Amino acid sequence: MASPRRTLHSEIRRALRLLGVAQERVIDVHFPAHGVVRLLINKSYEQDLRTLLKTAKVKTNDEFNPISESTIGDTKWRENSVEERTTYAKLLYQERILAICLRMHKSHLGFAILRYFNKLEESDHHYIGDAYLAKFEEKHPKPARHPRPMLVSTEDSEMHE
Repeated sequence: MASPRRTLHSEIRRALRLLGVAQERVIDVHFPAHGVVRLLINKSYEQDLRTLLKTAKVKTNDEFNPISESTIGDTKWRENSVEERTTYAKLLYQERILAICLRMHKSHLGFAILRYFNKLEESDHHYIGDAYLAKFEEKHPKPARHPRPMLVSTEDSEMHE
C-alpha cells in the first residue's frame, strides 16, 4: 500500500478497520521504505484482503522488493555501490522482520513467521537466513520440558491389577 506522508501505525489500523479488514488477521504494520506501508498477514487471508483493498480502490504494489537498494533512505549510503546498498537493504529487511517477531507477545507465532520466511527459496526476496532463527531462539529459548511426576507409583498400580 502507498502512503504519501509519514503515517502512524494507529492511523493505518483505523483505515483498515474502516475498510472492513479483520484486525486480528493483520499481524503487523510496518514501513519498509518512504511512502510504503506493508502488512504482515497470514497467507490464508491474502485473497480476502486483496479483495477488500481492491473494492476500496486502494492501490497495492506487488512489485515492491524489500531488499532492493532503492529502499534505503539514508543519504550516507548514496555513494556506495548498488551491490553494497542491496546487501545493506537485505540486512535491514531481515533485521526488521526479526524485530517484529521478537516484539510479539506469543513467541511461538514469531518463531513460526521466521520459520516460514526461512523455508522460502534463497532467491526469494522475502527469504530469512538461518542466523535469524538462531538469534530469535537466543532471545526466546524454548522452555525446558520436564517429565510430569507420576501420581501413582508403579508398585501401587501393580497391586491393583
